[in-house]
Amino acid sequence: MVACGYGTGVGGLPAAAGTGGLHGFPAVLTSFIGREEAVRDVTGLLAEYRLVTVTGPGGSGKTRLAAQVARQVAGRFTDGAWLAELAAVRDPAQVAAAVAAVLGIREQPGTPLAGALARVLAGQQLLLVLDNCEHVIGAAAELCARLLAACDDVRVLATSREPLAVAGEARYRLGPLTLPSPGDPADGQTSEAVALFADGARRADARFVIDGDNGPTVGRLVARLDGMPLAIELAAARVEALGVTQLQDRIEDRFALLTGGDRLAAGRQRSLAATAEWSYRLLEKDERRVFRQVSVFPAGFTLEGAEAVAGRWCGGAAAGGLLAAGAAARGAGWPVPVCDAGDAARLRGRAAGRDQGAGGGGRGAGRVRAAGALAGRGRVAVSWR
Repeated sequence: MVACGYGTGVGGLPAAAGTGGLHGFPAVLTSFIGREEAVRDVTGLLAEYRLVTVTGPGGSGKTRLAAQVARQVAGRFTDGAWLAELAAVRDPAQVAAAVAAVLGIREQPGTPLAGALARVLAGQQLLLVLDNCEHVIGAAAELCARLLAACDDVRVLATSREPLAVAGEARYRLGPLTLPSPGDPADGQTSEAVALFADGARRADARFVIDGDNGPTVGRLVARLDGMPLAIELAAARVEALGVTQLQDRIEDRFALLTGGDRLAAGRQRSLAATAEWSYRLLEKDERRVFRQVSVFPAGFTLEGAEAVAGRWCGGAAAGGLLAAGAAARGAGWPVPVCDAGDAARLRGRAAGRDQGAGGGGRGAGRVRAAGALAGRGRVAVSWR
């Protein structure tokens, strides 16, 4: 524990606990594949800024990257690196309590818990890792701002699907794993995505090896999965049952195929559909409406295209937020959208519980309206595949 209450050190503040190293991080049971550049970049940002937020879509490996960075830098902090996992926190008002519980800091009568945290940590030199902030992002941002203002030797590494938007925050957009290039060897081992697939497949089937025969198929498979670590790991776990060729043939319906992850993992990490639904639930009501309606497009869309199918719902922050998120994802190397048109339609049905086109009538009607609206503006309608 960092401290338990007050008055144990100089000036009424807790004495330095001398608890360097890692605290609260799970044991490492699988290999850390790739991401060397990302680890260097985030480590460098932490050396320069006191708050660094790693952003990226669900399943992109933000948690694993943050843990790897913490392992590398923990020795630089007298009081070590501490992990506060926020995914299970449902009430934003409980964010401070979750962090205090990890650090072993008790609430004091008459003192708000956030204030108790700030007072105790003012005497500490540590790295605080706040993982999965997106669903309580307002409360996480407020706590970070308070701690950073009061605690000169505390640094925060946060993971979230969007930035905390706090003064002094440095943002790192985590991109996909590297994919095979045309000139790569047939076994694809120069690709991070292929290397991750190979590692997971060997754990599922000890006889599995990537060679000149199956290497190109694996390369196409991980490319279809957009270099997304969670999707690749879920696919690799199916190798024993299906083999690489059948996986490639069936990947069109990836939400149905990519299930059966770690039984002890959080629910949103046990299938690709659960991860997508978690992201969908984080959207505001108007953002969900826009998302359902623009899912008629088979590829990326412009603001004009979104307005054509979503009408007045695109006039405010909803479309702006989705477009900004898309631009950020594209800047980090993710294809936009990450899911194809069929995925978007299936997600819409799963998450919304019904198929809603623009103003009703389903996906086909939405496409007809989109084509008509764009044609009316002098635009050529896209092919719906």
